[in-house]
Amino acid sequence: MTQTNKQNLSESLRPGDWVQVRSFQEISATLDAAGKLNGLPFMPEMVQFCGKTFQVAKRAEKTCFGHRQRRFANAVHLADLRCDGSAHDGCQLRCLLFWREEWLQRAPGPAPEGIGTVCISSNGSHSNLVTRQILPNRDVRYVCQATEIGKISTEVKPWNVSQYFREIRTGNLRAGEIKQVFRWFLTWLEWRFFKATSTKQATPVFERQSVSIGDLVEVRPKKEIFQTLTNRGQNFGLSFSTEMLMLCGNRYHVVNQVRQIIDEETGKMLYMKRSCLTLDSVTCKGGFQCCPRANYYFWRDEWLKKIEAPQA
Repeated sequence: MTQTNKQNLSESLRPGDWVQVRSFQEISATLDAAGKLNGLPFMPEMVQFCGKTFQVAKRAEKTCFGHRQRRFANAVHLADLRCDGSAHDGCQLRCLLFWREEWLQRAPGPAPEGIGTVCISSNGSHSNLVTRQILPNRDVRYVCQATEIGKISTEVKPWNVSQYFREIRTGNLRAGEIKQVFRWFLTWLEWRFFKATSTKQATPVFERQSVSIGDLVEVRPKKEIFQTLTNRGQNFGLSFSTEMLMLCGNRYHVVNQVRQIIDEETGKMLYMKRSCLTLDSVTCKGGFQCCPRANYYFWRDEWLKKIEAPQA
C-alpha cells in the first residue's frame, strides 16, 4: 500500500470540495510507461479537463466490475465528468471518470467563468497514454479505466457492513440515499416475485415505436414492462433491473442511441444487434450497496412511451 493510500480520511478529498485538475505536464510526471498511476490509466479523453476547476461529487471508495462490488482507494469522481470514447473508437458507455488525488489540487471555489485552459505537453501530444493492445492474431483489446478496475481493486462481499460505515464517514452516503436503499429493497421483492412466477423463456415480440435522440419519453408502467421480459428479466439479452423498475411513470429526454461498447471484462468492442437508448441523467444509483459509479442504464424502445410535443 502506498503512503498516499495510508492517509487519513480527514485529509482526503470529500464530496463538495473544489479542486483544479493539474496540468497534463504535472499529471504525466506521475504516470508509468503505460500511462497509469497505481494501475489506473489517465486517458486521452481526460486531457480536455486539465487546468479546469470542478467539484468532487463522490469518493470512489468502491465501484462495480463484472456485476460485483470492488473496494477502491485514493480516487474521486468529479461532477459528472464522463469519458466520450473519442480515443477508444467511439465506445458509447460514457463511463464516469476516476481521478487519482495526485492529479488534483484543492481550489478555494469555482473558477470565474472563462478561466481554466487545457494544458497538454509541450509538443501537443499525449501519445504515452495507452488505449489499446494489438494481439498476435491482430485482434484489438482496448485499455481504459473500466477494463483495469478488476486488476486494481478487491471484492467487497454484500454482507460486509463496514462498507456502509466507510461510505458515511467519507460523506458519500447521506440521509436521502439511505431512504433510497429501503425503497430499493421493497421494489427488489416485487422484482424477485415477477422472476419467480414468470414462465416466459423467449422474449415476446411487440411492434416497436420510432424513438429518436431528443424525444421526450415516459417509462411505461410495471405491468407493461413485465410483458416484454423473459423469466430472467431480459429483452433480447438486455437485462432490466430493480432500480429501473423504480422509474416507471417518470419522463426523460433520450440522449443517445447506443450501438457499440467496450466490454470491461475482456476489453473487446461489442456491437449490438439491436441498439438501445440512454436517458438524460438516468444512471445507476448503486442499489443496496450504494456504488457511486453511476453507469447509464440501457433502455429498449418497448420500455418507453413517446410523448408527443403539444402543437403550437
